[in-house]
Amino acid sequence: MKDPFKISTTYKTPSNKNSLDWEEAAADTESKVGEVFDYERHAPSLKWLLIVLFACFFVIFSRMFFLQIIKGPQFRELSDNNRIRKQTILAPRGIIQDRNGEVLAQNTASFNLVAIPFDLPKEKLDEQLEKVSSVFGLDATELRQKLKNVSKNSLEPIIVKQDIPVEQSILFETRASEFVGFSVQKIPIRDYLDPEVFSHVLGYTGLVGPDDLNTLDKNKYDSVDFIGKSGIEMQYEQYLHGTNGQNLVEVDATGKLLSVLGDNNPLPGDSLVLNIDKELQKLLYQELKGSVSSTNKAAAVAINPKNGQVLALVSLPGFDNNKFAHGIKKDDYNQLLSDKSLPLFNRAIAGTYPPGSTVKPMVGAAALQENIVTESTKIQDRGVLVIPNQFNPSISYNFYGWKRDGLGAMDVRSAIAQSSDIYFYTVAGGHPNSSIKGLGAEKLASYYRKFNLGKTTGIDLQGEKSGLVADPNWKGLYFKNDAILSKWYLGDTYHIGIGQGDMLATPLQVAEWTSIIANNGVGFKPKILNRVIDGKGKTVFETNPEVLVNRFIDPKNLKIVQEGMRETVTSGSGRQLSTLPVSAAGKTGTSQFDGADPSRTHAWFTAYAPFEDPQIVVTVLVEAGGEGHIAAVPVVKKALQWWAQNRYNK
Repeated sequence: MKDPFKISTTYKTPSNKNSLDWEEAAADTESKVGEVFDYERHAPSLKWLLIVLFACFFVIFSRMFFLQIIKGPQFRELSDNNRIRKQTILAPRGIIQDRNGEVLAQNTASFNLVAIPFDLPKEKLDEQLEKVSSVFGLDATELRQKLKNVSKNSLEPIIVKQDIPVEQSILFETRASEFVGFSVQKIPIRDYLDPEVFSHVLGYTGLVGPDDLNTLDKNKYDSVDFIGKSGIEMQYEQYLHGTNGQNLVEVDATGKLLSVLGDNNPLPGDSLVLNIDKELQKLLYQELKGSVSSTNKAAAVAINPKNGQVLALVSLPGFDNNKFAHGIKKDDYNQLLSDKSLPLFNRAIAGTYPPGSTVKPMVGAAALQENIVTESTKIQDRGVLVIPNQFNPSISYNFYGWKRDGLGAMDVRSAIAQSSDIYFYTVAGGHPNSSIKGLGAEKLASYYRKFNLGKTTGIDLQGEKSGLVADPNWKGLYFKNDAILSKWYLGDTYHIGIGQGDMLATPLQVAEWTSIIANNGVGFKPKILNRVIDGKGKTVFETNPEVLVNRFIDPKNLKIVQEGMRETVTSGSGRQLSTLPVSAAGKTGTSQFDGADPSRTHAWFTAYAPFEDPQIVVTVLVEAGGEGHIAAVPVVKKALQWWAQNRYNK
């Protein structure tokens, strides 16, 4: 019998399902919702969530890749720079010695106050700069401007003050924590032992500038480095500058040194051995300074005529090149520039002057070579040559010799010894009443050029001038806009025949042509450097003699000229040298340079010794010094006497 309380259904309950209770079954029959079982429901879609998560991961990964892989080295470097730095250790420059091993330039310690822009405080910087300026005597405005011109992230040290006193460097160390971003560097700088005596030969060093860094090897030079600015220091910079070293140091966030992690020691520069003789140079400088106190402007050159070695090269006045090495003050530099005696000007190689009668041995050699005269030709020196105007014979011009009443009959030897202007007027340009036609302007100028006038000698110093050889072509071009001045006259030929007029030469050129005559027609390029030696004493470079002029005058004609120069010493204007312990030959010169006052003259004397075997040439110029035999001859005599006693055959 059926249970009346049991619902009948045809649905078979799955075997894995429990039977429905009555309440559940009753409710089920009442429901209008179709039957839905749990195992038939669809799970919601999660694709949008996966896309969002992937996008986020991609963005994060890309950023990490950019920061760690792309920008990683840069950030790592910035991090290291804030902790680990490379500090340059400047290499000492090579020592400069004279030919006998006497030191002329060495190194000494100096202290520089520097700033690292990256380490400077970002806040209250002005207060910091004011404090630094107050302690170290700086101009705060200039300091602020100097730092303004560089990047704030720069790690390159900026020199704030050069060569601070030792006391200030000690003060800084005791208060270093107060000066965030600043430090004191100990560096080697030049120490010139006789600064004024050798200033124009050695030159000076100075800090590299922005223009220098653009042309120099950045792997070899640092922003706080020194470089030769003039003289031998500049000429042989490639040898003198050593290889800088480096310290690897750890610093804190303020740039304060914590520890040294490693170092690479610098290599000093190579040393120079010059041909200069220190004692001879000092003697010439002192003699010139003592004898030209009124003008204070002079020059002297000493050369070995057999090889061109420069034994001395003096320009007066000199200057203290140590001031440049220590960082010259603005006032001191302006004083040098405003000094009317031009102490920075190297008169020995760049001063151009009328050479006066020192040219007469060259003119004599040219006249003999061209058969204008022979060694026995006599020309009467009556003290004046009268030249009629070529267009109006009623007008005449007088050309006077230095001795108004005349020197009498002159041959080439006596004309050189007595410095006869009349003789050399005649052999240079001829005379209407003479059978001697003269060399003529073009021929004379060509011989001057063969003696290397009108061009530089090629000495190993910067700033050499070429002088001037005047001739009709030059004058026509120089005065091309003036029909009168552009013409060449006989008087022009007379003037260049005695080293006057528009003719100009340097003291070095006068010494060079004296060497050519003394050395039988062979002239060598003048050289100051002898050799370069490294730290082990090994020669890494050596100069060799270079022929500049080679035998264009017949030896027999040169011998006649040499004998005339010897007579200058035995019986002429240079006879003060006749008491020397060695035989000497020479030529005086007195050249006018002021058209408004013909009495103002430069004093010249050039000589060589021994006469039989020349080994030294000494040439002296005294600006506005008057007569050559008064101002210049005594200086040359002192130099040759010292040389004979201390160097000859030693």
